[in-house]
Amino acid sequence: MHIEFQPSEKLYPFESRWFDSSVGRVHYIDEGEGRPLLLLHGNPTWSFLYRTIVRQLRDEFRCIAVDYPGFGLSIHPDDYSYTPSEHCEIITSLVNTLDLEDLVVMGQDWGGPIGIGTSLNHLERVTGLVFGNTWYWPTDRLLNTIFSRVMSSLPMEWAIVEHNFFVERLLPMGTARSLDDDDMRHYRAVQPRPDARRGVFEFPRQLTEARDWLGELQTQ
Repeated sequence: MHIEFQPSEKLYPFESRWFDSSVGRVHYIDEGEGRPLLLLHGNPTWSFLYRTIVRQLRDEFRCIAVDYPGFGLSIHPDDYSYTPSEHCEIITSLVNTLDLEDLVVMGQDWGGPIGIGTSLNHLERVTGLVFGNTWYWPTDRLLNTIFSRVMSSLPMEWAIVEHNFFVERLLPMGTARSLDDDDMRHYRAVQPRPDARRGVFEFPRQLTEARDWLGELQTQ
């Protein structure tokens, strides 16, 4: 499934580019020149999250912001589990395809472990890391475990998948500034139907399900 949405040229004045990944077309933007900066989003966002950073840095950096499969304008494949390790494989392949060198990897939320995994797969290419509001180790804290189990429950699956709970409720609560109607439209439009929200639902479950993979990141 592809998302048929045209972002605002005012809010998102970038050329869409496409990577033919192993699971289908993955959307990304590639703006500016200079040292490459790979921007990795969390849940339930997409490359739109980094629009201001890209505008501010593209005179000095080559800014590459990606939408994972199931997010943003990328394909929502049926034969895909939407796990962070799978996303990491896709991003690793993109870095290879673009032949990025002297790379800075930046991520927040799930972009942290996905970015660390990508970096470990490309130690010869990555020379800088910038992470915030994230982790890259097994999340044993009781609060995280409770959050994962609650968000993976049947009632919350219904809320997330059927009513876009992450975008409608959690996203506005997690931002430093209020999101206006245009901002919200760009987050809603890339998850227009329940079958487009599988990736959003899977990430909370992966807080506990991805324990072994996160443990591997921690020990490398």
